[in-house]
Parts: sequence; C-alpha cells; structure tokens
Amino acid sequence: MGFLSFGSKKDKIKKLIEEERFNDILTMVLKDKKALDGLIELLDDSVPGIRGDALLILGTIAEQRSDVLEPYLEKVFPKAIELTKNRNPYVKENAMVLSYELVRRFRTRILGLKGTIVSDLIEELKEGDKNIRGFALMLLGELDAKETREYVEEFVNVEDKVILPFEGKKWVTLGQIARETLEKLS
Repeated sequence: MGFLSFGSKKDKIKKLIEEERFNDILTMVLKDKKALDGLIELLDDSVPGIRGDALLILGTIAEQRSDVLEPYLEKVFPKAIELTKNRNPYVKENAMVLSYELVRRFRTRILGLKGTIVSDLIEELKEGDKNIRGFALMLLGELDAKETREYVEEFVNVEDKVILPFEGKKWVTLGQIARETLEKLS
C-alpha cells in the first residue's frame, strides 16, 4: 500500500497527536518517510501544543533512532533552534531538548551549519531571557565555538539562576554554565 500513498501525512500525524497516540506516531514515522515529513511539517503548526508535541516526538526519535533524523538535519536543526525562542514554555523546552540532542549526536554534521547557528546563539546571549541564555551557553560549548569566548566570559559572574530541561541544569547559575562552557572551549 505504501507505493499508493500520496501527499502529506501531516493531518494524520496531527490527529494522532491530538489523540495522544505518540507510540503509534513513532512506529509510523520509523517506517514511513512521508510520515516523518508530516511530523516535521507540524513544527510550523499554528497550535503551540501540536508544535511542542512534534518537537517532543522528534526528540524521542533523536534519542532512540537518530539515524532516521540524520537526512533531515539541515531542515530540523535550524527550525528547532528557531523554536527555542518561542514564548510557549512547552515549545521552547522541547525545542531545547531536540536541539541539544541533535548537537550531541551529529556534532560533526552540525558544525557545517555552525556559522549561522553561532550568530543566532550570540544574539540569544545578548537579547534572550536568562533560560535561553543558559541554553545558548551550553550549545556554544557543545559546538566548540571558541570564537565566542569573549561573549561567554561576560556571564562567568552572573548569579541569575536558570531552569533548563536537562539533568543537572535546574536552579543553576548562568555563571556556572558559563564556566562549564569555557572549560569546553579551552
């Protein structure tokens, strides 16, 4: 039947998300490229909960079967970074988790996208809220963005505490994250 499937599966995936049938989505996406395309299309959905759930599912795929997402890195990673700026906390946190997971798993490939990503992260250090700044600091360390040392150093003594959706990153100071980042950049 697969060769007869035409068009986007976005609506079907969206319906499954609304029914909270995430395991069914995972199974479908791992077997069908068009289902994965539909899931990725939902990152632009007008409903924040749908975007957040799509990010959550993509994050799960990145953790469990990152090879499935590898051909989509150039599309998914910049979109995930963009969604870290979203005002909705559910979207923002799931975008952070997906972005970080993609950097960890595909560091070498993502370094090819580093130029635009690093400038976006520097912008976040300047204008983002404290949580997005903490996330930007973490990602700069993972990207080994040595050219950003001066920006990172500005946060070494900042005592504002952040809550990030990562193990060991709840109620830590920006200064602590900046110091950890500087260690990675040295």
